[in-house]
This record gives sequence, C-alpha cells and structure tokens, in this order.
Amino acid sequence: MRFLVLCREPRLYSCQRLLQACEQRGIHLDILDPNRMLIKLAVVQGQPIFQLYYQAGEIYQKNRPLELLPEYDAVLPRFGTASTEMGCRVLRYFEAKKVKVLNNSTAFSLARDKWLSLQALVAAQIAVPASSFAGELCAVEQHSNLHNTPLVAKTLAGSQGVGVMLAESKQNAQSVLAVLQQANLGYLLQDFVAEAKGQDIRAFVIGDRVVAAMQRSGEEGEFRANIHLGGKATKFELSEAEQQLAVNAAKAVGLSVAGVDLIRSESGLLVLEVNASPGLEGIEQATGLDIAGLMIEHLINQR
Repeated sequence: MRFLVLCREPRLYSCQRLLQACEQRGIHLDILDPNRMLIKLAVVQGQPIFQLYYQAGEIYQKNRPLELLPEYDAVLPRFGTASTEMGCRVLRYFEAKKVKVLNNSTAFSLARDKWLSLQALVAAQIAVPASSFAGELCAVEQHSNLHNTPLVAKTLAGSQGVGVMLAESKQNAQSVLAVLQQANLGYLLQDFVAEAKGQDIRAFVIGDRVVAAMQRSGEEGEFRANIHLGGKATKFELSEAEQQLAVNAAKAVGLSVAGVDLIRSESGLLVLEVNASPGLEGIEQATGLDIAGLMIEHLINQR
C-alpha cells in the first residue's frame, strides 16, 4: 500500500510518527506539501481524467519539471491553517477518485472555521461557551457589549492558541476588536470561563471512541493551555458521558479523527473547539500511547 500525508513540513513530530507507523506495517508513505501540487482535470472520450503533479525544489527554481504523482491508497490531511484552501482542493481531488481520506474536505474546511464549527456544534445540541459573531459594519462597541468582561476574542482561522486574546475590560476589548476589524480579520467573541483556571482537556477521537485524553494547564499568568505556548499536559481519564460528548462533537463537525477541546464551567463541560489535525506529540507523551499507529489502523480498516 502507498499512503500520502499532506503537510508542508515533513520533519514535524506528527509526520515522523505517522511515517514510523506506516513503516512498521509495510506501507510506503509520502509526505508532500499541497501548495506544490498542480491538479489537472479533463474528460476524454466520455471518461474523467484526474492527474496530480508535484513540483519539488525551491520556489525560485522555476524550471524544475513537474512530477506526475503515483496512485495512492489513502490520504491523511495534516496541513496548517495557511494551507487550508489548497489542501482541501487536493483532498477533493482524491475524494473524486474514491481514494480513502482520513477526514474529508467538507469536514476539514468546517473545522477550520471556528464560527461555522460552533454553529454545527450548537445545532447538534452540544454546549459551547456563549459566542457571538458580527458583520464588518457592526460597531465593535455594540458587539463587545453582548458579553461581560473579561471576554475572549478569537480569529476564525487561528491554531495552537495563536489569534486567541483575552480582553480584561470593555475599553481593551474595543481596542482589540477595532484592530481586527480594520485588518479585515474575521473574529468571534466568547464568554471567558474563569473557573477553568487556565486548564482544558484535549480528547483525541478516532472513529467512534476517545482513544486518549490529556489535561492541559497553562503557564502562570497564561489563560491559554496550549502546549505550543508552554502549557503542560498530563494523562486524564474521562467518564463515559464525557467521552460520548467528545465523540458527538467530532461527529457534529463530520470528522473521523479529531482533537476535541473541552473546558469545565459552572454549568458543566463545554466544547471549546474541534481540531481536524490534532498534534500527536503532547498526547503521546502524556499518555504513552501509540496514537499514530491507531490512526493508521483506523485508515486501513476504513471502508
């Protein structure tokens, strides 16, 4: 078998772990940047033709030839937010060819939009922090007045805690929102869950079950618990009801593999967001589990 990981940086921990998991199972794995790909579509004598090319090398090497990529048995999307548009176009190419993908383009694109994914969660009756989104002509003063301070502002396409800001006062919130609005950056506002005390829970969902969970704690004075921002992770046991909540959240967005971020509030457990390309380093180190291997096994058995 031959698998493909769509990722800009093959040296990342997650990519290397997926490579190891494939090698252990005798699977050849390519790790390629979707931004270097060229897709060609045609209909010849009534038959659809799909071709995917790749241009290796540096961007300034304009005369490097295009390489026609081989056929793949399965594709794993691991591209970052800056590559979402092209990455999803490549995913749709493989879907049209009936190639197995671990998270389809529709679900991946939905998960990458924080507001649309929140709407999907609420439509599935899954509790989230009170959130709001405003059009570009809506005054930031009116928007911020919908929430008590402190409040959280999030850009729609941020990841790893980037683009998540805490506004301690209405004046501070309005200053932040004015900058985001002027920069034409879409954002949403959320109630700040102070009782969480800088902690959240990452549940790693594969298929119909939570295979691992960790509790993340932010550094002193940091309200975000992301590991990339210095947060610490420890293994965590979720109750059956909490595991089902995480699975339901992943299903609401349409993902077969997801990192579901949960936060404890006075009103119960809330879903912060659902990640379509969750990192493996923190969860594997915290739990000691072979998450990469579980992902590959799930993809092999996927019909």
